[in-house]
Amino acid sequence: MPTVEELYRNYGILADATEQVGQHKDAYQVILDGVKGGTKEKRLAAQFIPKFFKHFPELADSAINAQLDLCEDEDVSIRRQAIKELPQFATGENLPRVADILTQLLQTDDSAEFNLVNNALLSIFKMEKLETNLRKLFDKLLEYMPLPPEEAENGENAGNEEPKLQFSYVECLLYSFHQLGRKLPDFLTAKLNAEKLKDFKIRLQYFARGLQVYIRQLRLALQGKTGEALKTEENKIKVVALKITNNINVLIKDLFHIPPSYKSTVTLSWKPVQKVEIGQKRANEDTTSGSPPKKSPAGPKRDARQIYNPPSGKYSSNLSNFNYERSLQGK
Repeated sequence: MPTVEELYRNYGILADATEQVGQHKDAYQVILDGVKGGTKEKRLAAQFIPKFFKHFPELADSAINAQLDLCEDEDVSIRRQAIKELPQFATGENLPRVADILTQLLQTDDSAEFNLVNNALLSIFKMEKLETNLRKLFDKLLEYMPLPPEEAENGENAGNEEPKLQFSYVECLLYSFHQLGRKLPDFLTAKLNAEKLKDFKIRLQYFARGLQVYIRQLRLALQGKTGEALKTEENKIKVVALKITNNINVLIKDLFHIPPSYKSTVTLSWKPVQKVEIGQKRANEDTTSGSPPKKSPAGPKRDARQIYNPPSGKYSSNLSNFNYERSLQGK
């Protein structure tokens, strides 16, 4: 039966292990054994067990059973702490079991405890819906992020041609995945198995490599062009294509963080850049200086504003005069 000091020591081992936390099964087992201790040990176990639960799928049953023991403890503070953390166990095939446990706990006569159980159930239902949507979006994203072609023995591509990279679709899908991922940040690390995560990172890496080549091509093509030169149809397409590829690059970098990050923000390529009118700027300055704000000149009417439609396939790898497949082969 571990002491408080032993629980803290093994917690430290797991916390410091970062990506290798799953290799310290013995340390997690010590924390699971904390439910057999006294009040202090149980309180710590109620917090520590769910924190590292996702890293030890082979101990999932033992961990859920240990937390369930704490949910039925005589000490009300231990029970409430354990119930509060139950949604963290509701992953994959464990979700129905945790939902069933919480449903049974609704029979409590303690109003505060009842509210905790009810909130935990609502949290699980929201998380389940979010995970379902995120998984569908992830699967659709994979359709547009090809695996690198296999290499023949001579080091050349075994296939006849490079996969075409559909940048427009990937920007939309990757942005949507990034936005939803903020609400379920452990999706890639906890909801996917290791093999599927590895596959996704290979696809990201291949896409990012091709992306860098294409960004260099576009920057070179637009270098030194200003004013009227940028207003030609061909250069307009290249400018938007550069926005698309830069956006994808930023989002991919976020997902390559350990753990994946969802902090970066991008302005989608089909959204017009927000410009501050001179009159607005002057009005702000006047307001700041303490003098009455001057009325800014009326802007264009809503009806006169040009509608910018989202891009379709024309911003993909076969864009305009660029032979993207040739650029990849010539790397």
